[in-house]
Amino acid sequence: MGRTFKPDMTIDESANDVDVKALGSAIYAKRNWVIIPTLLAFLLAALYVTVARPRYTADTQILLENQESYLTRAQRNEQGIEMPPTIDDNWVGSQVALITSRDVAREVIEKLGLVGNPELDPLAKGLGALQRTLVLFGLAHNPMRVAPEERAIDTFEERLTVYSPPKTQIVMIDFWAHDPALAAKVANEVAAVYLEHQAGAKRYIAKSAGDALAAQITDLKTKVLSAADEVERYRAESGLLAGSNNMTITGQQLADLNTDLSHARTEAADSQAKATLIRQLLRQGRVSEVPDVANNDLIRRIAEQRVTANAQLALESGTLLPGHPRIRELRSEIINLDAQLRLAADNIAIAEENNSKIAASRIANIETALDQQKQAVTTANADEVHLRELERIAQAYRDQLDSVTSKYQEAIARQSAATPADARVIAVAVAPDQPSFPKKPLVLGFATLGAFVFSLGALAGREILLEAPAQVPEHDSVPVQVVAGGRRPAPLSTVERLRRFARARSSETEGDAETISEAEGEEEAGEKFAAKSSAPQGVNIVATRLDKSEEASDALIGFARTLAREGRPVIIDLDSRDSQFAKLAGPQETDEKMKGLTDLLDGDASFADVIHRDAGSRLHFVPFGSKEEFNPDDLDMILDALSRTYDFVVLAAPPFRGNPMTKALAPFADFVVLATPEGGDAADTRAARAELSAAGAAEVLLVGGTKEAA
Repeated sequence: MGRTFKPDMTIDESANDVDVKALGSAIYAKRNWVIIPTLLAFLLAALYVTVARPRYTADTQILLENQESYLTRAQRNEQGIEMPPTIDDNWVGSQVALITSRDVAREVIEKLGLVGNPELDPLAKGLGALQRTLVLFGLAHNPMRVAPEERAIDTFEERLTVYSPPKTQIVMIDFWAHDPALAAKVANEVAAVYLEHQAGAKRYIAKSAGDALAAQITDLKTKVLSAADEVERYRAESGLLAGSNNMTITGQQLADLNTDLSHARTEAADSQAKATLIRQLLRQGRVSEVPDVANNDLIRRIAEQRVTANAQLALESGTLLPGHPRIRELRSEIINLDAQLRLAADNIAIAEENNSKIAASRIANIETALDQQKQAVTTANADEVHLRELERIAQAYRDQLDSVTSKYQEAIARQSAATPADARVIAVAVAPDQPSFPKKPLVLGFATLGAFVFSLGALAGREILLEAPAQVPEHDSVPVQVVAGGRRPAPLSTVERLRRFARARSSETEGDAETISEAEGEEEAGEKFAAKSSAPQGVNIVATRLDKSEEASDALIGFARTLAREGRPVIIDLDSRDSQFAKLAGPQETDEKMKGLTDLLDGDASFADVIHRDAGSRLHFVPFGSKEEFNPDDLDMILDALSRTYDFVVLAAPPFRGNPMTKALAPFADFVVLATPEGGDAADTRAARAELSAAGAAEVLLVGGTKEAA
């Protein structure tokens, strides 16, 4: 059935925009849907904060740092400088895990006597009626089978929070309870137990180290004694007995012989020098200048007698002549004394020469003994090397024993003395005055605001989603007369009808590669173009104008833009003389024609070059192109590609009057759209519709309007 369609010619940038004013009016009309849930949420929140039992959270702060001083630390470096342990993020995380361990929780509960306390064990008063019923029928686990201590520990772990602020060495210990005093007491006790565990861990480490070191000391003592016995036994077997200055006897003897040899050589040289000197002085007649001659008692007496004789000779020579017997006697005495003096000096020289010979003989003997001793020392060197190795091993055992003994003494001292923990409490927990939960203002505010936002959003979403376009009943596919002034269907109903139409044809018809233009015959152009326009995906629509009026062009463009609201349409211009896409293209920078269908078919442009975007909607369009006619050889491939990409493929034919292309294409299109000007002649419109129906159009859709009914 034919029907009148008035398209929307306004530019719609977003087909899905929400009418805010209408939405606000709808929400205001149903404001109770927002007010009542908001008030109800406020009342429920107020009731909850009034009835809920408050929680009080107490926190204790612990600073992790080295608490040992120079005097209490056992391990020091060589300069005696204390070396504190490294406190990094991993170490802090380990301490947090230690504080939250079940052992700490168990000890705190035991010290404070919290087993059976209703705060930590709600089952201390027994099971409730509902819970007993569920347990009786096997619908719930019986919590009484768990030991009271374990139940208390589970609750304790749920209420305890331990964390460390980033990039700090501070550990925060938070514990909440309904009793503020209990919360503070538990938080402080957790810190105390942790510090005690730290100190106890150090003492335990010292005790374990002491036990291990004691075993090492016993073993090292045995090794030291064994090594010392081995050294002495080998020393005795090899004859490497120790002498003075840590030397062996053979070495000591070699040194002594070397010293004696030096002394003997010195004595021999001295005696030989003295004998030579005396001989020279005797030859020169200077006997008195010989040192040993002057120091000899016999020679001294002979010299004194000679002096006395010379004195008497001088005295007597004054009164007696040289031939006097007395004078000759005195001279003979002097000559005799000189001979005795020379003889004594010669004896001394002979004695010195003899001493030199004795020293030479001694040197020879010492050298012989020295050579023998060298051979003995050489033989003992190999044994001495092995002896030194045994001594080194024994000394290493002794050094190790001394080191282990020193560490053992330190471990014993640490085990028995008080050891400070590597942490200290910097903030003690006190009983809080204000509850940590619930925060009445926050609960009331968030509950009220949340209910308001949720109810408002739900109402707004409902109004948006439930808003539906007006529907029109289906019409028969047989064309009928156009009724002037009749009610036009909504654009959405036409689009829905198009989308429900079949999107594919069962077969394709091949055509000859001949040129199609507006001057060709009606049947020939229709057959050739229809063979190229089979669309396996999108809906094929042939659109035309009743005449070349501006109103008809606007109606056709408005129809295409309406399709853009419900799908992806593309419109292809087949009119080479009177392009109707100037409004779609918008202002152009050049007067040249845009690239279009003919350029694509000739291979001068790509799809990206010929497909353009409507400036006022999501509609895509393909102009006719820069050439006057086109070759349809590849048109089937182009239309197939477009129909697989777009939901609607609209072929915009030239004006209906004066061109047979529309009637030729009508039998092969899913729909034929005829655009009429506003206030057009109804008789002319009916005649055009009748011609299209006679040409084989399956259904004719009218867009625009007429002046009168027919």
